Amino acid sequence: MIDLKKPVSRAVADETNGFVTALPLMRRAEAREREAMYPETLDLKQAAAVLHCHPKTLRLMAIADKVPGRRVGRLWRFSEKRLKEWLEAS
Repeated sequence: MIDLKKPVSRAVADETNGFVTALPLMRRAEAREREAMYPETLDLKQAAAVLHCHPKTLRLMAIADKVPGRRVGRLWRFSEKRLKEWLEAS
């Protein structure tokens, strides 16, 4: 039986052969480590703070390819170096 009350892991059942594997969820410490590995990468809120605009405005500009940014899954990521170059050029 799968214990669905465990917050640390998520259970995934394989329908074909019936066995269950547990996939670990990313924890906050792991997220901090990843951010430390890529310090020049900004999320939407951080990039909006650099450009002094609202995050929704920045997201709409990124969708329209007016600002350098990349969508990773559901999240937007921006290179701090490319944002500053873009800001100086405009």
